[in-house]
Amino acid sequence: MEVPDPKDPSTERQNGGEIRLKARAMSRGVAIGRVVCLHGSNRQFFKIEIPPSEIERETRRARAAFRLASRQLNKLCANSGTSSVPGIFDAQRAMIQQSSMLEKVLDVVAGEKVNAEWAVKIVTDSYIAKYRAITDEHLRDRYIDVEDVAERILDALGGGERTAPLAKDSIIVAQELMPSTLAEQSGNHPTAVITEHGGWTSHTFILARELNLPAVTGVRKVLRRVNTGDAAIVDGYNGRVILNPTSETLERYRLPAAQFRQINYNDVTVSESNRSTLDGREITLRVNVDLPEIYKRAKRIGAQGIGLYRSEFLFNRFKGFPTENQQYEAYREIADYAGEDGVKIRTFDVGPDQSYGKSHGREKNPALGLRAIRLGLSNTPHLRTQLRAILRASHERKIDIVVPMVSGLEEIHAVREFISKESEALSSKGFAVGSPRIGAMIEVPSAVLMIDEIVRETDLVCLGTNDLVQYLLAVDRDNESVSSWFRTLHPAVIRAVRAVIKACNDAGKPLVICGEMAGSPFYLPLLIGMGATELSMNVNSILRVRKVISGLAFQEAAVVAGEVSKCRTADEVEDLLQQHINEKWSHLIQPERRTKPRI
Repeated sequence: MEVPDPKDPSTERQNGGEIRLKARAMSRGVAIGRVVCLHGSNRQFFKIEIPPSEIERETRRARAAFRLASRQLNKLCANSGTSSVPGIFDAQRAMIQQSSMLEKVLDVVAGEKVNAEWAVKIVTDSYIAKYRAITDEHLRDRYIDVEDVAERILDALGGGERTAPLAKDSIIVAQELMPSTLAEQSGNHPTAVITEHGGWTSHTFILARELNLPAVTGVRKVLRRVNTGDAAIVDGYNGRVILNPTSETLERYRLPAAQFRQINYNDVTVSESNRSTLDGREITLRVNVDLPEIYKRAKRIGAQGIGLYRSEFLFNRFKGFPTENQQYEAYREIADYAGEDGVKIRTFDVGPDQSYGKSHGREKNPALGLRAIRLGLSNTPHLRTQLRAILRASHERKIDIVVPMVSGLEEIHAVREFISKESEALSSKGFAVGSPRIGAMIEVPSAVLMIDEIVRETDLVCLGTNDLVQYLLAVDRDNESVSSWFRTLHPAVIRAVRAVIKACNDAGKPLVICGEMAGSPFYLPLLIGMGATELSMNVNSILRVRKVISGLAFQEAAVVAGEVSKCRTADEVEDLLQQHINEKWSHLIQPERRTKPRI
C-alpha cells in the first residue's frame, strides 16, 4: 500500500486552512473521517444533542447523579477516621448540596438540549475559569475542588448511562483514551484514534491494534486544537494528523484509506505448513482478545485458541462490577468460540478505582499499588464470585485460569484454596463445575526469580512481556517522557525471558508468551531461538507472524539467540538482531524504527 509521506514539521498550516500535525504512530493504517472529542478521565463522554422529549430523562439522570455524589461524600467523611477530612470536603459538599450548580446544569440540559455529562462539563468549566482568575492564591486553588466534584458527578452519571452511537467514520480524539472507553465504542465502529498521551504498550493502543484502528498519539493540547465535527485524516504509518484537508490532500489519501478498509480476513486460506519453521519445529499461535467477535476473525487466519482473555473489560460491558451470572455467560460464550483450542481467562487485572469507583480514592502509583490479584485477595467476595463463574463455565469446556501480577507462591496457594472451596460449595448446590488448569502471569521481577517454584505449583505459565519490561527497567509503559527507556531488548529482559522459557521447558509445562514482543516479527527469531513454542498476540499480527515462522529455521534462530546472550547493552542486541535479519530474513521482516534514550 503506497501512503503519502509529507515531510512537514510538528505543526504546519497549509493553503486553504489545512493543518498538519506530527504525531507518533501507535497502530498502522489510514483513515478519513470526522472528529468526535471525548472528555473526562474516569467516565469519558462526548456531546450529544437530544430531542425535547428526552430533556426530562436527562434531568432525572442529573438529579440522581448529584444525590449519589452527595451520599459518597457523606460516607467518605463518616468513615474517614480523622477529624480533618470533613473540613477538607466541606467545600465539595456545599457545591453539590447547597450551591446552584445543579440548577445551572439543568438549565444547560434544557436550554441547549444536550446530555447531562456535557452540561456538567459546561457548568464546571465556568466555575473553574472563575476560580483560576482570582488573585488570592488560596481561593484560586479551590478550582481543584471543582474538578474533583465534576469527576465525581460524571462518575455517578455512569450508573444511569446514556449511550449514543458514534456517527459513521468518527475519529475519536481524547487527551488520554481509556481502554474501557475504546472497547465500549468499538461496537459503533470508529475509524481512528488520536490522543495526546499514551505509549505503544498501553492497553488502549494494544486494543486499537486488535481492532485494526489507525491510531496516533503525542499531539500536544489536542482538545484545544480540534473540535467535534472537524474533517481529519489519520496516517498511522507515518504518524500524521491532517485537519481540514484540502480536496487535493483528500484525493491523495482516499485510495490508501480505501485499501486499508478493504482488508478481508475471509479471503485468507489457512495452511498447516505456516504453523512450523522450515526445519519442522511447530509453533502454536494464539490470540489476545477482549471481545468475542475478535476471535471469529482470528480463527479464520490461523489462531489456535485464546492465549489471553482480559476479563476486566466486562466492567465496561456491564457498567460496573459484573454479577456471577453475567460473568458465567460471558466466559461460556468465549469458551464456546474457542472450542477445543481453549481459552485462558485472566482474573480481573484492575485497580480499586475501576473496581469500586471514585469513592475509594486514587493511588499515587497505581502500577505498584492495590491491583490485579492483590486487589482480589484484599476483597475476596469479588474474587470468589469470579472464580465461581469460571468454574461453572468450565464444565465441559476448555478454560484455564491465569492469575495476574503474581509475585510468589502465596497468591497461587490462596487462589487454589478458593477454587477448591468454591468448587465444593457449587457442587453441593447442584451446579456442574469443571476443573480448569491454574496458571500464573509472569510480569514482575520476583516471579522471574521464583520461576522454578512457581512452575512446580502451577499447570501453565503466561509471560506478559509488556509489564515485565516496565517492572524490570522501572519505566512507566504509559509515560511518553521516558518511553525511550522502555527497551524490550535490554539484556536484563532477555535473561528474564530466557530463564522463564528454560524453566517451563525443563518442567514440561506449557508457556504462552502473550505481550507485544510475541506479535512483533522483529523479535520472533530471538523468541523462537530461545525455545518459545506458544505465542499469543493481537489479531492483526497473526498473518505477519505466520509468514515469518514459515520462512525461518529453528537452528538458525538458536544461533542468533546464543550470540545475543553475550551482548551487554540493548543497542548491541538490536544491532546484532538487525544484522541477522538483513542477512537471512529481510524478505520476511521489515525494519522497525526504535528510539534510543538520550543520555
